[in-house]
Amino acid sequence: MPNVKTMTTRSQQWAEEAFLRVDARSTQLQGQPRNEYASFAKSFPSLIHTCGLVQALAFAEAKKRRDYLKDLASVLATDPDRLLEQSRRLDLMGYVRLSRNAIEAAGWLKRYAEALMGDKS
Repeated sequence: MPNVKTMTTRSQQWAEEAFLRVDARSTQLQGQPRNEYASFAKSFPSLIHTCGLVQALAFAEAKKRRDYLKDLASVLATDPDRLLEQSRRLDLMGYVRLSRNAIEAAGWLKRYAEALMGDKS
């Protein structure tokens, strides 16, 4: 079939980007930094759910988890600074949509961190 474009869902696109980001981090990070990344990736979706997106992003900034923020933003096709700004400035409907998208994107990062970094806790 010549020139057939395959359609992918947003979730598939996010899964692919999350895999690429976590795979690169798993190669780049070793020892304690790798374990810390995996642990943070595992807990971040529930952090968004319990505290809200703005607070979760602020916590990541405070804990100097810029690597994770870059990966999350990349999955959402933005950059970390724009993600932080959007989370603070969007209207209610936009904030709810961004939060839902961030939870799904963070879920993909979590799954791949568990699979590729061997975090079994």
